[in-house]
Amino acid sequence: MFMLILLLLSSFNAVWSFTLFGPSIPKSSTTLNVAALPDLNYGLTDDEFRSWLLEEVKDVPGRQTYDAVYQESVEAIVKWRIRYRGNPAVWKRIFKKDRVIKELIESAPIIENVKRLVEESESTEKFTIMDLCSGKGYMSMLLAEMLPSEKVERFLLVDKAWAIASKETKELKPHHMNWDHIYGKPSEDGSEKTYFGTWPVPLYTSKQDLKQSCNQRQMKKHFFDKTDGNIIILAVHLCGTLSLKAVEMFNTNENVKMFALKPCCLPPMIHAQRDDIFKIGKHEFDAKEVCSNGSFNKKEWNGPPRWHLQPKFDLWADHLFKGIDMGESESKQENSSRILFSTENGVKAKDEISIQIDGGFQNTYIFAERVPLTSSIWDENE
Repeated sequence: MFMLILLLLSSFNAVWSFTLFGPSIPKSSTTLNVAALPDLNYGLTDDEFRSWLLEEVKDVPGRQTYDAVYQESVEAIVKWRIRYRGNPAVWKRIFKKDRVIKELIESAPIIENVKRLVEESESTEKFTIMDLCSGKGYMSMLLAEMLPSEKVERFLLVDKAWAIASKETKELKPHHMNWDHIYGKPSEDGSEKTYFGTWPVPLYTSKQDLKQSCNQRQMKKHFFDKTDGNIIILAVHLCGTLSLKAVEMFNTNENVKMFALKPCCLPPMIHAQRDDIFKIGKHEFDAKEVCSNGSFNKKEWNGPPRWHLQPKFDLWADHLFKGIDMGESESKQENSSRILFSTENGVKAKDEISIQIDGGFQNTYIFAERVPLTSSIWDENE
């Protein structure tokens, strides 16, 4: 069974139909005060879980601005819960409340624009959505529950921590990211169910190290050049120079319709010590302007006080924005939270969206879209 799935993954043409079985959670005989619940979700009915989760996200940054996204995301997470019912190990690994909410807060502006683009598109060809440095794939998992399957062909979750999806991969190694929540844990006798066919839009994993130039060449040859229809690139968790790679993917592949980037960590000092000059599109800049010491180790920051890095982060985001090649600029619009350039080829914008508070400063989102444009993304914000 597992080998068959992996063979089908390689061609992206799998059609599956599965029914999930598992014990339903008994209904509670008492009325719960969901606001007073601890960080637990076992023993709740789906309605109680929904109410509890809505309470948890009631006051998070961006909640009012992206209300519809939060409402739909909570419904999507309830669907995850139903999907994994009977498999507590997978659910416990996937649903860590603080982690999921953090992912949702960071992804909400991107989810909003992707939904608008896909739902308003008049193209007869389906979209393919590439989620760079996807981690477990939370953002794609949310979108897979929201977007119309008749308009989206597949999601491609790109991360170097995945195992290679091929018939040779018979088991995951300790250093591999667990993919049971997507493909299901296989067994020789076929008794283990797989989740692959239960997603409204298929989710595929792709092991790629974006820092390796050979990987980028292979991605262009085997993915970008062979994909029918438009591509959307999502890039939320790209540390250091990986953001440069993402911008270059947009610049060099005309079939990328939309690009969404949330800049993250700064490049390491090694690039400054080597006197590197970063080049993206027609733009280049000295690595010394943006490189910094410091990194996270097991969620702990080791380096200078992070607020010291804000000027460099702002400059880094500005350079990434300038590196997006949309042709010669015809017009520029600017206000306190947005810089927008439009050309005959499309539009790019750098938005400041407050999702990090209490000292956080990584609030920059960069969007680009090639013509024809999705008016609801750009018009109301110009």
